[in-house]
Amino acid sequence: MPRTIRLAAAQMGATNRTDGRPQTLSRMLKLLRSAAAQKAEMVLYPEIAFTTFFPRYLIHDPDELASYFEHGSILTSTNTALLFSTARELGIDISVGFAEAADDGKRFNTSIYYHANSNSVLAKYRKIHLPGDFEPFADPEATNQLEKRYFLPGDLGFEAFRVPDPAGDREPIMGMMICNDRRWSEAWRCLGLQGVEVVLCGYNTAGFAPHLWGSDKNADPAQAETTALFHHKLVMQHGSYTNATFSVSAARCGMDDGKYSLIGGSCIVGPEGNILAEAKSTEDEVIVADCDLDLCTQGKTRTFDFGRHRRTEHYGRIVEQTGVLQPPKLDSTKLTSGHGESENLSKLLPNNTVNRQVRILLCNPNATASMTESCLKMILPTLSPDVEVIGFTAPRPAPTAIEGNFDNVMSASAAARALIPLQQRENYDAVLVACYSDHALIRMLREEFEIPVIGIMEASLIAARTLGARFGIVATSRRSKIIHGDAVRHYGMEGFCAGIEACDLGVLDLERKPREVVKSVMQEAAKKLIGRGAEVVTLGCAGMSGMKEAVEEAVGKEGVVVVDGVVAGVHHLVGLVRMGARTAKGGMYASSARGRKARGQEYI
Repeated sequence: MPRTIRLAAAQMGATNRTDGRPQTLSRMLKLLRSAAAQKAEMVLYPEIAFTTFFPRYLIHDPDELASYFEHGSILTSTNTALLFSTARELGIDISVGFAEAADDGKRFNTSIYYHANSNSVLAKYRKIHLPGDFEPFADPEATNQLEKRYFLPGDLGFEAFRVPDPAGDREPIMGMMICNDRRWSEAWRCLGLQGVEVVLCGYNTAGFAPHLWGSDKNADPAQAETTALFHHKLVMQHGSYTNATFSVSAARCGMDDGKYSLIGGSCIVGPEGNILAEAKSTEDEVIVADCDLDLCTQGKTRTFDFGRHRRTEHYGRIVEQTGVLQPPKLDSTKLTSGHGESENLSKLLPNNTVNRQVRILLCNPNATASMTESCLKMILPTLSPDVEVIGFTAPRPAPTAIEGNFDNVMSASAAARALIPLQQRENYDAVLVACYSDHALIRMLREEFEIPVIGIMEASLIAARTLGARFGIVATSRRSKIIHGDAVRHYGMEGFCAGIEACDLGVLDLERKPREVVKSVMQEAAKKLIGRGAEVVTLGCAGMSGMKEAVEEAVGKEGVVVVDGVVAGVHHLVGLVRMGARTAKGGMYASSARGRKARGQEYI
């Protein structure tokens, strides 16, 4: 007997920022009744179906932001309950996407499967592959994608589940993903390895967003939309075919707010990759297809019989590595053959790579992004292929420069609030705090993270003590000279310090004043330190990145070594990561998060 189930996708057209909740819910109910009238047993709604796609906006008002999320039980919430009670009345299951405010304060891009006969949520999925950025683009005309700002990556994995009633008592195996997940073959394979027979995927996909794609801003919007639609169908058909499963995708589409285009293309795809039904518009529309689940059997037992054909011993890189790790470069050398002929042969450079890429977050705790870029530009030539350094600039209200204790505390607060969720999402291997001081952020992050954390001052002093018996520090202002002296004492290195010389410059002067002026002042400070017995000179500000060579011009001939704290810090952390080192949690750096939670102060 055929295991046939009638599936539907409820595509939704434009939903504007000003559209009220009742208006959107009314549209969803109309689509539900249309699907039920066509005898569908299950209907899929889009991603974030109850509101406009709010992650395109930078939202500062906490009340407005909260209004886009579903709080408490979605089955009984005033904003959503009518959809589920109507589904139960009609006897039709639904899968719907929404922004979830979880009870523990975390926020996710979520979808659920609602089972009408039991009036229960059979399964929940939280979006794992969050696209876009945390900060908006500088261009006010750009289409932003700020899911990384508003959501955490899903924590429920890709779990398939059985549905009791559709297709008689034969319990079809279903799985969910959301939007960008469909582009990742790993998501499909995780479900495929559980024998999935129907994959459900709601989405909101931009039709023209060159900033997001890194493409030409002058491209033809119509052609860009055609390409985006092609990519959508490509991944749905490919994923269905390579996992021998049906799939249903439902779009939020049209032109939101008269400005933001979203593609349509809602479709139902068979296990051979063939499209069974497809939306014809970018408006509210229901598509339906009868899906015989037994048609999945051929692919699952022949071409994609995983048990017989997969070779997992060669797939380790997929789960051990995140970023790209390229093969070593080739070095063309000339060798002479036994016949005296000169041949051009390629020879592999020494292979210094390890099993996975090391990812270091370079955190600039002030709000001057150009300083972050200078640090990254300077460190890049020193990196091996298996090391990646990612820049982070503290968001406002962090100060644009850190020149005193007030700036220190303000910058630490702003940076920490952004860094904690960032680390939860990205899982960096170590953090370098790019401020030349005993910055408060260093100890804050050591408490909250288990990964190694160090500041550029401490790293530079460790390097200086390794390379010479006595060191000196080139500081910016007279106040920073005093602050650095206190930090040297805190680090227990006062006995090895030959002195600290100030350049009488502000932090931002390092960028704003002519390079020759800054160079001359720094060289004179370095010479004074040598006169006081310094064998190693450290550059006492992240803003001095790129000045190492200039100072070496003045003191290198004396046999003095110049240390840049950013370079020293990155490579110090790389070594710790490769050692498998972690921050000790048995004493000073035990996290206080549990205590804050007990006090009801989960303000971070």
